[in-house]
Amino acid sequence: MQSITEQLFDKDFLARLERLHLVAKRMSVRRRAGARRSRSMGDGLEFADHRGYAPGDDIRFLDWPYYARMEKLLLRLFHQHSEADVVIALDCSGSMGADGAPGAANKFDYARRAAAALAYVAMGSLDRVTLVPFSDALGRALSTGRDRGKIFAVLDYLAGLGAGGRTDLTGCMRRLAGMYDSPAAVLLISDLLDCGPELSDALAHLSAGGHDATVLHLYSAADARGELDGALLLEHSETARQMRLFVTDEILASYRGQWARFRDGCRRSCISRGGTYVAACSDPGAPGFEGLILHALCRAGVLTG
Repeated sequence: MQSITEQLFDKDFLARLERLHLVAKRMSVRRRAGARRSRSMGDGLEFADHRGYAPGDDIRFLDWPYYARMEKLLLRLFHQHSEADVVIALDCSGSMGADGAPGAANKFDYARRAAAALAYVAMGSLDRVTLVPFSDALGRALSTGRDRGKIFAVLDYLAGLGAGGRTDLTGCMRRLAGMYDSPAAVLLISDLLDCGPELSDALAHLSAGGHDATVLHLYSAADARGELDGALLLEHSETARQMRLFVTDEILASYRGQWARFRDGCRRSCISRGGTYVAACSDPGAPGFEGLILHALCRAGVLTG
């Protein structure tokens, strides 16, 4: 009889991990062991981007030639190279494991596989990796160091996690930001359900600590399309609150519009706080898992390519 770990991370998945590692090695030639590119502002050698000036910003980085042309204050941002810590924050709240809709039950499994893949590739790139589960509070973390040989400990750890409880995204990210004295690359894996309005404040805590945040927004097709019909009794997966509803075409169209605005709001929150937004459909058979992992790590500065 297979263990939970073997069911969740089968031989095919382990082979995919090794292929990911090999592709990542070809993509990224590291400047030195344990170094990564940071999106933090500084006087590094490589120009990264601009952002609008805010009171209190260091005026040394103002783009004065741009101001002379456009009369608008912008800050020049540069990549800094620093000792790397990669923190994978995994949402383990009730909505991640909610069932009752096609595809939704697979979301937490997908999230754990994504966390395993992110950790494995990052460890192979000589980054220090820590996995931190959260819901209404931070759970017990697992630190792996830079040894990708610890992947089986990671898999056992992830297989032992469950999804349940409410989400306190802001409080958890505030506590997470305070755990590190130096900037880290934080990869946040979540469906962001029931915490969309909190996302901006949560990312603000990470930014204030100098951390680079990449949000991997997981959703199922059922989340996006609202595949419901007729008379229903709906129950909130985190609060157990119930609501009776008769789903009509008009209600379904309204839901889909609200979903599109919700997703766009999450993306905008990430951008406004200097973070990166990466969306991923968790449905079985959804294409591009390997590409998604590599893309997220590149955007986080863990890989270059």
